[in-house]
Amino acid sequence: MAASSKTQLLETIYNLLKKRYKLEPRAGRMSVLEAVLYGICHEGTTRENANQALSRFKDAYYDWNEVRVSPLHELQETLVGIPRRHERAEALRRFLRQLFEKTYSFTLDELMKKPLKEAVKVLQEYEALRSDFVLATVIQKALGGHALPIDGRVRLALERLGVADSEVETTALRAALERAIPKNRGEDFIDLLEELCHDTCLETLPECGRCELRKLCPTGIKRSEEEREALKAARKAPPKAAGAGRAKGSTEKAGGKKPSEGHSASRKTAGRGGAATPKRRGSH
Repeated sequence: MAASSKTQLLETIYNLLKKRYKLEPRAGRMSVLEAVLYGICHEGTTRENANQALSRFKDAYYDWNEVRVSPLHELQETLVGIPRRHERAEALRRFLRQLFEKTYSFTLDELMKKPLKEAVKVLQEYEALRSDFVLATVIQKALGGHALPIDGRVRLALERLGVADSEVETTALRAALERAIPKNRGEDFIDLLEELCHDTCLETLPECGRCELRKLCPTGIKRSEEEREALKAARKAPPKAAGAGRAKGSTEKAGGKKPSEGHSASRKTAGRGGAATPKRRGSH
């Protein structure tokens, strides 16, 4: 797809989703530390779930150091409602431990004063930031850069829409989208796609009939054509002969005899005279 046509397609997608979904007002910029933890919680689930998990950590623990030294099962309980809680609890605690070992503190806000490239280079030293989704979240939510966090659900929706190729790496896909979508629309665009993923473009089976993008989505168009063809085939199919099976069964039942009935009849006939009369003994 040419760059100009892809840009037009993305703009059309944005405008249609903007009409369908109403986004909640956003809070102010996050700290770098909170953006990392939010990104860990958010990947693969909703913004609401991630925000609630972050709030529970703040309410249930005295500070981030207490989270760092807490057992994993307690962290998993705090992550209730989040998929793959064990993995996320491990990633979250590992990040806090790495941060403390490097800085003996729980802040990374000095990165907000650095050029974006330098800040990203520092962040990539942490294992949690190897996830492109988490890194893009921090750039967007804390560092003020233009970044679009793309998780598995959003990527699948983009592939179904014909925007993304399944063979393209996520980092390359993100870079292409960031060139095509203006910064002032970037956060709204990715949030609207998330709404789509949790409404109709479901991971298991998309509900294309209810989708706002069904008329331009290749997947939706294909499924609609397949449904029409199936309906045509069903209408052309000859009607089944009603009662044919029942009639055949009735004939067999009426004309056939059970083996037991035949044997019984033979025995009755033999008893009435069909059996040989025993010879009389002669007197000599």
